[in-house]
Formats: sequence, C-alpha cells, structure tokens
Amino acid sequence: MKSEIVIEKFANLMIERMEQMKDAAWQQGWVGTTFGGMPINLRGTEYSGTNSFLLFMVTQMEGWEYPIFATVHQINELGGRINKGEKSFPVIFWKMVYKTEDGKRLDYHDYIELSKQERDKCTEYPTMKSYNVFNICQTNLEEVNPKCIDKLKAKFNVKEPVADTFGMYENHAIDLMLERQEWVCPIQYNKPSNGAFYRPSTDEIVVPQKMQFFTGETDEERFISGMSFYDTLLHEMAHSTGHPSRLDRGEKKAFGSKEYAKEELVAELSAAMCGQRLGFDHHILDNNAAYLDGWISVLKREPKFIISVLADVSKAVNMICDVICKEECVKTEKAA
Repeated sequence: MKSEIVIEKFANLMIERMEQMKDAAWQQGWVGTTFGGMPINLRGTEYSGTNSFLLFMVTQMEGWEYPIFATVHQINELGGRINKGEKSFPVIFWKMVYKTEDGKRLDYHDYIELSKQERDKCTEYPTMKSYNVFNICQTNLEEVNPKCIDKLKAKFNVKEPVADTFGMYENHAIDLMLERQEWVCPIQYNKPSNGAFYRPSTDEIVVPQKMQFFTGETDEERFISGMSFYDTLLHEMAHSTGHPSRLDRGEKKAFGSKEYAKEELVAELSAAMCGQRLGFDHHILDNNAAYLDGWISVLKREPKFIISVLADVSKAVNMICDVICKEECVKTEKAA
C-alpha cells in the first residue's frame, strides 16, 4: 500500500474519532475503552509508536475484543484463515535508504561494506513502509488454535481498579512516583491550585490536589472523578517531556498558534496512551475540546500531520512509562 494512502487512512481514523468526541453525548475517552496493555502480534510482541495508538483506536471502533493482530503469514503459520470479506489495517515501519554519490541504491549490507570515506559520500534517509494486519476477531484462530490465543488474551487481564478512602480511582504507581518526586522535573500536587500547568521557565508542574477533582453523586461518578486527576497529571507530564533538555519540541508556543495546538494534541494523545498502559481511558481535558475543530481541519488539509504528532507522542510515552512502570515493578516486588 502506498504511503500516501496509509497516511490518509490514519488521518481519517483520527478525524472520525474527533468528530465523535465533539458530540455532547460522548462520555468516553480517546480510545473509548480500557485494554490495560499495548497492542500485540501473535508472537506477543508489542506494537510501538504510531501503530500502538491507531491499533487501540481501530480495535474499539470496530468492536473487537482484544488488540491482537497478525499478518496473513502469521495467521497461516498457526493453521488459521481470514474470514471472508474482512479488510486489513496497515501498520508502518521506517526503513533507511542508502544511495551512492552517483545515485545507485544500496541495501544495508552493501552500505556497511563500504569504507568510511565511501559511506560519507552516500546519502541516507528514512522511508516509510507498511504491511497489513488483521485482528484475531477477523480470523478463525480462536477455533483452530485456542491455546495460543488464550495465552495472548491473558496479557490483557486488567487488574481490578482500586478506589481510595473517598471512593476515587487510585493508581499506586503514579502515587508512588509523586511521593518520591521521581519524575524528570518537580511536581507540586499536594497544595490547592486553581489550575494545572507545566511552566517551562522553571521546569516544574503544578496540578490541583486530587480532592479538588472530587465530584459526582454516585459511586461510579466519584470513582471516575479520580481518573480526572491522573488524566490531568499525565497531560502536564507529557508537556514537560518537550523541554530542551529532553525531547526538545521547540520553544514555548504562542497561545492559539498552530504550534501550540499541535503540542496540546501531543500531550492529549500521550496521556491517552499512558492511561491505556496503566488501565484507564484518558478523557480529553475540557479546555482542549475547543481544539477539536482545528485539529480536524489540519488533518483534512495535511494528513501527514498525524505522523508528525504520533512520532512525538511515541517518544513522550516511552519517557513517561519508563518512570511509572518502574514504580509499578517496585510496588509489585514489595507486595511479593
């Protein structure tokens, strides 16, 4: 599949989700459900970067139960087949292209065989490639190889969410990170605040106290209000990854500018990806809902925008989850 077609498909998927989120009746987050793990293939290998978020979304939007995908070859290897009429979804990867001074294309093996002087005269650049995958629900694999599929499904057995003493959702790994102040910059979280923000000039995050998010008349509403605290925190943590000493996503953007809107989308999708890995679905922040029309407009005009955004999201998510998942491991070891 040509890269332009793949990019357009990705952009259209994001536009469809954003259009749904504009509906006042929409009560779900960016993904729309919780999987509690990253999309995987039949070998149990996690998809990363751009692919992860889009595979999450297409799984929910198509009503598939698990984000488990496979190529035709992998399906055939397990003795399965694709159900009649099913359509694949593309995943992408980047491959380096090497060309000599006179324009001759080289494969990687030939390139590394060159002398340093010859390599210095070559040009190299990344090119986007794609291949197609199918969700296991689009195949008969659950019938012909249930043992393998059940083992993969077990990776998504989400732990029962925990509530704190006020009935709000509680995430022990994030709480431990806050208590120990182990994020890449200071986080003020235990003092009242009228808002949440990341301040690049002092490289610090400020979020309201968790109890400031407490709301709702039912147990379920109060429980979900706890997620709003972590939603907000992850969003600001995503912003802090863009600091020049880290991922360096550029200088502070002017409020309302295209660059500012892109940074807000990076933070939104990064928080959503982290939330999925940690077991909850990130809801768009109220003050960012106003950007939906703008994001949709840019995606329609420049479909490649989604690739640029998701490349930044992937890096931010890796940085955040490296810290939070480490805390989760520490908590698990202590409990054992």
